[in-house]
Parts: sequence; C-alpha cells; structure tokens
Amino acid sequence: MIYMSLDIGVGRRIVVVEDDALTRGLLAEVLETSGFEVATASTSDDAFRLVRLVDPDGLVLDVDLGPGPTGFDVADALLRTAPHLAILFLTQLPDARFASRDPESLPPGAGYLRKENLIQPGLLVSALDAVLRGSASAIPRDDRDPERPLGGLSRTQISVLRMVSLGWTNEQIAEARGTSNQAVRKVIARALDSIGETEAIEGTSRVKAARNYMLAAGIPLGE
Repeated sequence: MIYMSLDIGVGRRIVVVEDDALTRGLLAEVLETSGFEVATASTSDDAFRLVRLVDPDGLVLDVDLGPGPTGFDVADALLRTAPHLAILFLTQLPDARFASRDPESLPPGAGYLRKENLIQPGLLVSALDAVLRGSASAIPRDDRDPERPLGGLSRTQISVLRMVSLGWTNEQIAEARGTSNQAVRKVIARALDSIGETEAIEGTSRVKAARNYMLAAGIPLGE
C-alpha cells in the first residue's frame, strides 16, 4: 500500500485529459485532495488550449481520446513547444502497440499506468510525483510488465486482432496488409495459440480473437 502526503501536490499545476466524464472527475478529485492544482480537458483541442492557458507542470493523459489524435499524439505535439512537461499516460491499453505505436518511441521519462491498477491507494499520486521529479526508478511502466494482457503477442498479431475486433473480414485484412487470406488465418491462429486459446469448432477463431482483443483493450463486449 502506498501512502502519500496530503500536500505533495502543493504548488504543482496539472492538466488531466480524459474523455470519460466520470473518470475525469474522479482523477481530478484524487489529485486535488493531494494539493495539486488541476484543470481538466475532454478532447485534444481542449488539452492544447488549457496547456497554453495554465502552463502546467505535468499532464495525466488518457491514450484513447476517441476519434482523432491519441494521447500519444497530444504528448508529442505539446513536448515540441513545452519540453519541460511531465507526462503520465493513464489507459486501459496493455501497451502502446494497441494504439499502433512503437513502445520505444514514447517520450523519455513518461510514465505508463494501466487504469485497472488504480485500485491501489495512492498509486496515481505517487506515479505523478515520480514523473514530475524525473525519478526513473519510481516511474511506472505497466506497458513493460511481462504479465500484462496479450503481452506475448507480436505487433503484427495485435494489429490483425484489432482489425478482427472492428469486424473486418479476412479478405479486408489481407487487402489492407497486402497479403493472402491464408496468411491472415495463420496470424490469427498463432495469436490464439500464444494466449492459450484453441479453435475447438470450425469458424470460432475469429470470435475468440475479437473477444480476447476487446477484453485486453478494455472495450466492453456489449459495444
């Protein structure tokens, strides 16, 4: 259990960028309780505007902001003009590959925290404090956890599973990737084998692939 001083955020300005209103409010409340001065944004445009207005010390950035730029894109753009900003990515995604991003290209010194881990008291505040201080050993990088969901898959397998979860047919995936239907089927089969799934009945592999991807990416199965 992590315990943090209630005034650890005093004198520090933070912009929270999160498209879900309930989550955004809860994050702001937790940080304000620890003394941070918090402004919130729901879109990338709001984030750019607030950073110019507030001149924050750091950002807590959701990766998936809906249609348009991702949190990674927002961080890249802001760091070009404000390289001092501390960045903490807060997301459902196991790692950056789920947003078609090379994990090695994330900003140096940025933290990566999975939302499901926020059940640990004090974790958000301690993670943000670590990136603000530039304390490399304390900065969380959940995207490097070998036990993260679907962590053993290749970037190609994740990309194909994402297409499957979006309802693409094998033919559409093959055309988009410039390959054959057979090659697509093999990628899906190997991905399922890697995560311990097997095709028990003809035609169920795509359903299993989509289900596993959606669960790992934090997408409700009802959507």
